[in-house]
Amino acid sequence: MAVSAGRGTAPRRLGLLDRLEPERRRRRSASYPYALGDRIAGDLAVIGHLEVGRLGHLYQVWSAREWCAFTCKILAPTERGNAGAAATLRREGRILGAVRHPNLVRSYGEGEHDGLPFLLMEYLEGPSLFDVLEERPARRLEPSDAVRAAIHLGAALYHLHREGWLHLDLKPANLLLRDGVPVLIDMDAARRLDETPPAERLGTGPYMAPEHVRGETLGPAADIYGLGALLYELLTGRWPFDDVYTEAEPRQGQERQYPQLGTAPPPEPARYVPGLPASLARTVMTCLARDPADRFRSLHPLLLGLAAELDEPVSLWPVNVSAERRSRPREDPPPVGSAPTGAER
Repeated sequence: MAVSAGRGTAPRRLGLLDRLEPERRRRRSASYPYALGDRIAGDLAVIGHLEVGRLGHLYQVWSAREWCAFTCKILAPTERGNAGAAATLRREGRILGAVRHPNLVRSYGEGEHDGLPFLLMEYLEGPSLFDVLEERPARRLEPSDAVRAAIHLGAALYHLHREGWLHLDLKPANLLLRDGVPVLIDMDAARRLDETPPAERLGTGPYMAPEHVRGETLGPAADIYGLGALLYELLTGRWPFDDVYTEAEPRQGQERQYPQLGTAPPPEPARYVPGLPASLARTVMTCLARDPADRFRSLHPLLLGLAAELDEPVSLWPVNVSAERRSRPREDPPPVGSAPTGAER
């Protein structure tokens, strides 16, 4: 059973902006070391306060040289001298500089101001998917919009994985809309494929795979779990184990904060969304399997399965052609009897 998207709906738009006028968060200037009008690295004038992060601050800046706005992520002054924090920010810059995908935030270089490293990225006005959920009834999207958001996120992750990186911090706040299309941001927790996570647990609890919580070596299955947790929330308005956090008798040990470590699966999403297609519910629950081996083996079959849920007038995938990108172009042999090329003569 396909999720009806409505004929004439553009397949690459969520279709939310026309009916959403989100209330922006109040920005408290006192939280930011740089005031409006201050300059960063000479050329960049602060014109907006965007976010206070774990290690740095995000500003909207205006470049007189390029005559456009950017997002500037700069290390917090309180982290000055913290070599690990500076290395994390620079690693994020290297990752963004090495990847190019429509569903990943674009990088425009790095720099340093007053001894603090910073990243320059495209300015995305948003809203974020978190903002969208906060404005929606029961904090959830229509199934077709939720599936489209998951497809766009999965496409970004597919590209990251092929370039050798895991994101590891998937959540609605890390997806901003660009003309109605979700764009993945914040590589703060990103790690190389099969790299052992650091001792400090990075990520956001409800979206972290069990093996991530345990500090084990991670593969693509960790991001597949995160995508499944996010899709569960977009469909139901709840975290996969939301009920555990409000139990009258909270669980003990790590399971109290990370209920995904338990043996029981989360409630079926159809419990909260009557009429949800069984195939879509199975896809979500497969992503959330406790054992990485029981999840989708890669993003490729997951994305094809999600695309099949949409009753779209325009196909999201090539027909009768593998959507898997070739590592090298196929070299077909010349037709029998054809003239040899210059290299063959």
